[in-house]
Amino acid sequence: MWSGAAVTFIGAALLAAAAAAPERLTVDTHLHVTMSQAASPIFKGEPGSGVLTWSPRNVLLNQIDADQLLAAHEQVAVAALWPSFRLRPGRRAIDEALHQLEGLREFCRRQPQFAMVKSAAEAREVVAHGRIALIPAIEGGEGLDSVGDVDRLYAAGARSVTLMHFADTQLGGAASGQLAYNLFKQLGVAPNPRGLSELGHAVVTRMLQLGMLVDLAHASDETSTEVLDEAEKYGSLVINSHGGARAFLPMERNISDALAARIAKLGGTVGVTSSQVQAAQVPEAAKWEGYVVGSCDDVVAHWKHLAEQVPPEQLTFGSDFNGFVKRSAAGGSCEHGVRNTGDQPALYSALVAHGVPAQAIDRMGWRFLEVWEAVEKKADPTARDEARDAKKRPSSPFDVAM
Repeated sequence: MWSGAAVTFIGAALLAAAAAAPERLTVDTHLHVTMSQAASPIFKGEPGSGVLTWSPRNVLLNQIDADQLLAAHEQVAVAALWPSFRLRPGRRAIDEALHQLEGLREFCRRQPQFAMVKSAAEAREVVAHGRIALIPAIEGGEGLDSVGDVDRLYAAGARSVTLMHFADTQLGGAASGQLAYNLFKQLGVAPNPRGLSELGHAVVTRMLQLGMLVDLAHASDETSTEVLDEAEKYGSLVINSHGGARAFLPMERNISDALAARIAKLGGTVGVTSSQVQAAQVPEAAKWEGYVVGSCDDVVAHWKHLAEQVPPEQLTFGSDFNGFVKRSAAGGSCEHGVRNTGDQPALYSALVAHGVPAQAIDRMGWRFLEVWEAVEKKADPTARDEARDAKKRPSSPFDVAM
């Protein structure tokens, strides 16, 4: 039993944290803070290392700085971990994911402005103390060969999984034509008819039971539809962390109006990327006087379009900073383009100037935490206890319970 003094102390602490919570809170739903670890030695630098690119065309140098994030009121970010090239001797994909989760934990030890969080409540506490809450996410489910692997990721701290990346996996179908467009700008590839596999259905169900965020970025339309069906039956919701509008750039990797609307109807969020590969090909009817192609005007136009399909407050910024993507050049509505996280305030000002409600920008971080809380509320406590039980997880040097 709690004593009266303890209850009073806890209540006072909660009130103090609530009072310290900032009114403005933005979010990045796809931020690669530890890419220098994932893609060593190709990628250089991380937040706090002193390396920061000032060129929107340089995709191999760090683009993230903690002070810049705080200046943009960004104290919540989904920290995307990419179990990259199969060049790690002795590590399977699941091992690499677990290894990178430990790498993220170590990064937060080195850089105290950041904190790795495992619940929305923890994120709120971190924000109240003026730090940046990082929600650990695995980009690509290649390592998930069983439901037990989901438990292993959860026990190690992962709270989101982007089910697919560039190719089909044992979980199901990825968006078609991604590499063809990235490498050769080839469009017109037919949608991938493949949806979730039997294992994919089981993985999605387990993630919902654990209160993890299911991310549909990179998934085929059929996979996305089947995941939404699962989430709807379970009474939960999902996100799409980063992408552009397919109505402008017609490739399956970009989100269709219909899928965006369905995600929003369930209560989830849709992230808009800073990538000039995806936020491109804006039709003349969607441009304005002084519009500059290749500038942040392209990102603004994609965002504006999606804000007409879903409530604007259900859109987030999914920058893909440090994700090997070219960003907006100088000109148009952003004087310097989108070089690094320091240009986010200018991008947000451009969005407001072109009709996106300021409140939708200023409070998207709070809205995202509400989404996460809604997913957590549907979690099964028994499933969480099972996932946390180290005895039920296969022994591996990369398994680290959080």
